Amino acid sequence: MSDVVIYTDLDGTLLDHHTYSTEAASATLSKLRGLGIPVIPCTSKTVAETRPIAAQLRLDGPMIVENGAAVWIPNNWNLSRTESSISEGEMWCHGFGVPRSVIRRQLAILSVEWGNRYQSLCDLSDKQVMSITGLDVDSARLAKERHFCETLVWLGTPADRVAFAQQVRELDMRCVQGARFVHVLSSGGKAEAVSWLHRKISTERPGFEDALSISAGDAENDIDMLQVTDLALLVRSPVYDPPQIARAGGLIVSDQFGPAGWSEGIETLLNQVMEDRVSGRFLPKRHDYNAA
Repeated sequence: MSDVVIYTDLDGTLLDHHTYSTEAASATLSKLRGLGIPVIPCTSKTVAETRPIAAQLRLDGPMIVENGAAVWIPNNWNLSRTESSISEGEMWCHGFGVPRSVIRRQLAILSVEWGNRYQSLCDLSDKQVMSITGLDVDSARLAKERHFCETLVWLGTPADRVAFAQQVRELDMRCVQGARFVHVLSSGGKAEAVSWLHRKISTERPGFEDALSISAGDAENDIDMLQVTDLALLVRSPVYDPPQIARAGGLIVSDQFGPAGWSEGIETLLNQVMEDRVSGRFLPKRHDYNAA
């Protein structure tokens, strides 16, 4: 069943929102490895944060990081490199949009009006990041190694954030709310990255021709991704209500929270795919502008 690819958010989805544990999903992850189904992180985390998590979970494929602003691909996946790609060790990176330094210069235009209502995560001390996130000191340092998006600790009201996001859009950037932080980036976000990567996998990787795409997420910054894949799982959060997802079908919402809900939902979707194939039914492919 290798012609299925799963794209998953981490914090609050595959990782517990409070403890960052993945224990509740371990049996399902083991099952997916046995079936040859890749699980690809699609996260707001940095590549420096994501690598040790992927290694711990034995995920040896690509990684989509910084809210879709960059995709890291192992050399041994033999996917064709883009002209603008950069190499680091056994992986190469394709970035979307402009570097974080350019985003910071653009945000400086708004700092007079908005500067007292947010703080850049990268400007905080390790102890401050630890206090906000519950991460250990090493993980807190890795969280600040951002290259393609600017992550903000929002201090204003929700209404302030909506107005701020509108002004960010007027600067040809976008502002998305994650599980903990607000993220400013110049690319199309997770949906663009998932669509780009899935097209490469389904056209260049043997055994994945016309592969089915499944996405899983829990927060506002996952909405676009959940709308472009063939099937989608919205994982319930213990700290906020599920966001509204605009799609006609192919979406399920977990009953449980975090990794337990991830396991519950992924198992349900896999059973649905298997039953449809046994019965001769074929799931319709998505045909949105950014469809994977």
